[in-house]
Amino acid sequence: MSEIRDECFQPWIDVESQHVEKIEEQENVIEVDGEVLASPILPLKPIPDGTPVIAIDASCIKVGETRSGVICAIRSAVVWNEEGKYRCLRIGPFPFHITRENRKKILSFIGRFSPTVFSSSITFLIEIQSQLCSALERCVQVAISRSVSNSIILFDGALSARLSNSDADLLTQILKKARDNSNAVISFSKASTVKFLGRRITDLIAKQREPCLLEINESMLLVSSRILRLLGKIYIGKLSGRGYAFRIDVDKMLPKEVQIIVIQRVIGNDIVFQGYPETLRLAHIFSTFTASDVIGIQRFLAKEYGLKIVNWPNLRRVLFGPFGTGGAGD
Repeated sequence: MSEIRDECFQPWIDVESQHVEKIEEQENVIEVDGEVLASPILPLKPIPDGTPVIAIDASCIKVGETRSGVICAIRSAVVWNEEGKYRCLRIGPFPFHITRENRKKILSFIGRFSPTVFSSSITFLIEIQSQLCSALERCVQVAISRSVSNSIILFDGALSARLSNSDADLLTQILKKARDNSNAVISFSKASTVKFLGRRITDLIAKQREPCLLEINESMLLVSSRILRLLGKIYIGKLSGRGYAFRIDVDKMLPKEVQIIVIQRVIGNDIVFQGYPETLRLAHIFSTFTASDVIGIQRFLAKEYGLKIVNWPNLRRVLFGPFGTGGAGD
């Protein structure tokens, strides 16, 4: 940010279109053969034993443009549920000015905290925003896995990584540290890439009336998943009778019976609305940027760095009118 002191920037306030999704490692579709139908559907019963439930999420948003690049902000949130009482810690927001000239420096900076960088040859600035978000999320996951004990820790996404990416080693360390402190890590995917005969695997239990779990055996996964390192045991879970089904990854190093018990403890110790844990829902909400947040960040940056707010003409809109869309990833 210090590189653009006293320069001009154009603020962005369209929050919905400027949020950047974290790059998920499980982008490749995982296909499952017909043997999945032989897996029994396991009923789930809540275990209300007072186990703390902790959820982590992170978000990134574009807040403005300069003549040489974009300004983005990243933020993470941690939500604790202990005995029905919720607490939240927000980490950030942290602003970054990203240009084609400093992108390698930023990628190197990210690598100091998290080896999530795919390649220093990344060209699209929006990819670097996503990498910043993923790096912050990994940092928070490391800190929580080291500092809490006898808890259930919820991640957003899947417990998998590409074999060619050192992020798999970091995730392995996070899971090990969590186990050493008697924690269990569970990850929820809102958009699963697991497919069965071209259909979403969650459709197999979507009509079940009671909370249930469908196990996906790793031996059933086809060749397309071999470039992924699966660090979690994959289940399809419906945690409430009237809720939705989600892909649920549980630390695969935990014994199978413990994996199922841990999921039942989530049901028993957290609110599960529409089949999704309340702690993870709140972590997403508190990490996501609102329009008020963006305006506040823009005001802070203008005052702190002496930036001059301008309104440059949108050439695409000038030339093409309502058809002047696209170009956001440049």
